[in-house]
Amino acid sequence: MATVYLKRCSYEPSDAQRCVRAALSASLGDKVGSLRGARVLLKPNLAIARPPERAATTHPEIVGAAIDCLRGLGAEVAVGDSPAGAVRGVKRIWEATGIASACQARGASLVNFEAGGWVERSIDGRTYRIAKTILDFDCIVNLPKLKTHVLTLVTAAVKNMFGCVPGLDKSRFHLFNPRPAAMSTVLVDVFSIATPVVSLVDAVDAMDGNGPSSGGVRHLGFIAASADAVALDAVLAHLVGIDPMKVPTTREAWKRGLGEGRLERIRLEGDPSDDLAAGDFKVPSNWQYGLVPNALTRLLARWFWVRPVVNLGSCTGCGDCARGCAASAIEIDGGKAVVAYDKCVACLCCIEVCPAGAVEAARSKLARLVT
Repeated sequence: MATVYLKRCSYEPSDAQRCVRAALSASLGDKVGSLRGARVLLKPNLAIARPPERAATTHPEIVGAAIDCLRGLGAEVAVGDSPAGAVRGVKRIWEATGIASACQARGASLVNFEAGGWVERSIDGRTYRIAKTILDFDCIVNLPKLKTHVLTLVTAAVKNMFGCVPGLDKSRFHLFNPRPAAMSTVLVDVFSIATPVVSLVDAVDAMDGNGPSSGGVRHLGFIAASADAVALDAVLAHLVGIDPMKVPTTREAWKRGLGEGRLERIRLEGDPSDDLAAGDFKVPSNWQYGLVPNALTRLLARWFWVRPVVNLGSCTGCGDCARGCAASAIEIDGGKAVVAYDKCVACLCCIEVCPAGAVEAARSKLARLVT
């Protein structure tokens, strides 16, 4: 039986320190001793260059508390990720999210996954480039943010490991796997290659609505941790009112035996879950689109679609969407992003990387009626 540890928490430094230490210690269990002298990579969610109060990234107080906790257990700690917007340089993302300051204050190194090259790993004939840097560490501690996601409904522990794929390869996978089921196969493959020893999710301030970067901030006031990332994702989905088996990454990982997805087989410890459940947690506006059979969407493609639409009043013309579009379907014209729908595969990566939140998922009239 899997165990998930829940703890009320805030971003007040002393409280974050106390809560993160309790959650990691409880979840690591008898693995605590193995961390002495180990090289540990902390893998937060640094999706986009936004300040921590926007709830798009793991909060720096949670990252800082994890550094201090693991160092207290005798580990050597570094922090790394490959954000979707790293094509313009990862340093600006470290600084905007507050992670650079948290690491500098503790003398912890920041690892650039883009600079270290990559190694190939295969799962059932599917080949992935994984950041070579992660192989320099003895284990990974996963520090995701709880958010909704326009493609996978929820993003937390399992999906966060996709950041171990460096550079624009992430966009390439989205290009060839634009549907939730197919992309979830990719995400679970990467998770199975780069499996963390423990995951601790920042749900103090979560994101609902059209996440993972353009949703609303929801204060939930807790963290959750487990050595079983699949069980952790299942519990978090349940706490925000979502059936865990409707989250394609959770369902796929559980079916492969990579963790426990059944709530009745998961033991909860720490603070009572009933006190932490979130009412009226808004899901992405297009999430039911992924439940429609592929054959139907192909048959009705002309009338049944979900695609990105640019709010020209909000668009700054920064070009992040164009640089991150593996289908080359976006260009900057007159200082604004323009989508060529004859090239667009509706992977919706542009929504994720837009720093201004100017790209939204629009649905056709038929899609709105059906979903």
